[in-house]
Amino acid sequence: MKIFKRYLIGSGLIATVTAIVAVGCSQPSAQTANQSSATVPATVSPRKSENLDEEHPHVPGAHGGIIIPIGADSYHAEAVVEKDGQLRLFMLGADETRIHEVDIQPVKAFVKASGETDAVPIEMNATPQDGDTPGKTSQFVGKLPETAIGLAIDVTIPNLRIGTERFRVGFTTAIQVHDTGMPAGVTGEEEQKLYFTAAGKYTEADIKANGNLTASAKFKGFMSKHDMNPKPGELICPVTFTKANPKIEWQVNGKKYLFCCPPCVDEFVRMAKEEPESVLEPEEYIQGERKPAKQEDSAVKETEAKSTGDIDPEIANALAQLSPEDRAVAESQKYCAVATSSALGSMGTPIKVEVNGEPVFLCCEGCRSKALRQPEETLATVAKLKQANSGKE
Repeated sequence: MKIFKRYLIGSGLIATVTAIVAVGCSQPSAQTANQSSATVPATVSPRKSENLDEEHPHVPGAHGGIIIPIGADSYHAEAVVEKDGQLRLFMLGADETRIHEVDIQPVKAFVKASGETDAVPIEMNATPQDGDTPGKTSQFVGKLPETAIGLAIDVTIPNLRIGTERFRVGFTTAIQVHDTGMPAGVTGEEEQKLYFTAAGKYTEADIKANGNLTASAKFKGFMSKHDMNPKPGELICPVTFTKANPKIEWQVNGKKYLFCCPPCVDEFVRMAKEEPESVLEPEEYIQGERKPAKQEDSAVKETEAKSTGDIDPEIANALAQLSPEDRAVAESQKYCAVATSSALGSMGTPIKVEVNGEPVFLCCEGCRSKALRQPEETLATVAKLKQANSGKE
């Protein structure tokens, strides 16, 4: 059995970005005053979509970095961490695809490795790009502390002036997985119980072979970079079906498996203990070729894809692979029941699961386990999605 799954996502880091808005010091707008000390989350997403909490996802950064909302999306920045430890901050407008110039100014950032408590201040020097107006800049550049290079980091800029307003900006490159189909990591007592008790296909011998460690401890500071388009024949993560990383290896049932990131190890160990029948042999997790559709079905599917209207052609084609009945349900739901910013069809043909007897659609296999583990929450989310999609409040 060969497994094939295709994920579409913007290039760059998969990350959660948080911008904290401070009250403008000279002529603050009403919006800034009302948003004082508010936290505005956003995620890098494969395509624009709505969110139940009225957030909106941001297109991938032009430089492969993290898009940071500033001032409730009045402005944006793109943060890029380079291999040599250079941190670049590109200033953008309300439309994050447009460059925005600000006054040349001293900017100090406080950087710490994610999970640590001590931050190190660094200077972010104004480094104008070609075409910037004299006295203005659209880029700031700093050097990360040696102790933070190569690690997931948290960055806070206490004071950034844009026009007449001042903002406090923060972001992290640590992985947040809810909106990307990646599993959330476990912590504390739950983590200890997960890794240090044997059950199902996860044995005492596995615990010992893995060094009596949890994945978060073994791979502490590891910064995951997900390849969403593995080539045929390449090893893939058993949880998300993205390209496996040879550095993330874990033994289960006496056999070595490779994963894309540490949180996927958490999920796979849980599967091995609670759903052992779902765990395949390591050699089964290999990217296969997409099977060609039968010629007589192809024209029908193409016609059905065109009939879906003005939606993205790729999404339309993915939805057209469903039966008419299932497609109607998927279209009424519109977004994944777990990763609610992922449009159904944006990651290939939607996955159908039965939750308490109700049909529910997911963007990818990576969301299946959570949807089934939390049936009431899943169905409540689906109800909200359908209500929002129908235009009813």
